[in-house]
Amino acid sequence: APVFSEKSYSVRLPENNAAGALVLTVRATDADSGQNARVRYRLGEGRVRGVPLSSYVSVQAETG
Repeated sequence: APVFSEKSYSVRLPENNAAGALVLTVRATDADSGQNARVRYRLGEGRVRGVPLSSYVSVQAETG
């Protein structure tokens, strides 16, 4: 299974943060080799005040 460099991540954002601004970078590695070592990132299905989390932030699947 992938192992993240930190046990948990937390970030606070200023109100009206600029669209496209970097918020946080996460990193995970996998001890497998080849394609099995590939790590892809995605957001969970969370909601903020009833609105999908994906309405507020996005994740670069290849880089975290």
